[in-house]
Amino acid sequence: MKHPMHIPVLPLLPALLSLALGITSCNDNSCSENGSSLPLATLYVGTSQQNVPGLTIMGIGAPGDNLLADSSTLGEVYLPLRASVGTTAYSIGRWVRLDTAGTWVRDTLTIAYDPVPFFHSTECGSMFNFNLKSVSVTTHGIDSVVTLTTQVTNSLLPSLRIYFTDFAQ
Repeated sequence: MKHPMHIPVLPLLPALLSLALGITSCNDNSCSENGSSLPLATLYVGTSQQNVPGLTIMGIGAPGDNLLADSSTLGEVYLPLRASVGTTAYSIGRWVRLDTAGTWVRDTLTIAYDPVPFFHSTECGSMFNFNLKSVSVTTHGIDSVVTLTTQVTNSLLPSLRIYFTDFAQ
């Protein structure tokens, strides 16, 4: 007579409990807003927030794929910062119409910051927040940049306002 196969339950109990706790504690709502601390820049033309057509945005000196937008129409953009260095620069260009000819205008936006390690939670893990020290920009097609907050967290609130020159005036 064959005996039914017995699987010892006691050694499996910790694994089963861990799995059950892991499933019940994983919760999409436990990690607030966006998953990373990225400064959100809202875009303005003149004094009104609006979509800016024909934007090309790329990181300067960033490793790998550094193209954030390629001839895109954007009203806002996330600008990732590198935690390994204290500054990140972007090339921001767009085609504008001056009289009857189109002209390419390009600016350099440079953000200086201190990266601050931050442990969010067991579910979300660790990330970097950033304390903004300064923001500078050339002014060929961008009029100015306003810093709305000096601490970049994973909040969905804007950190910067980029004011583009209104060439239609």
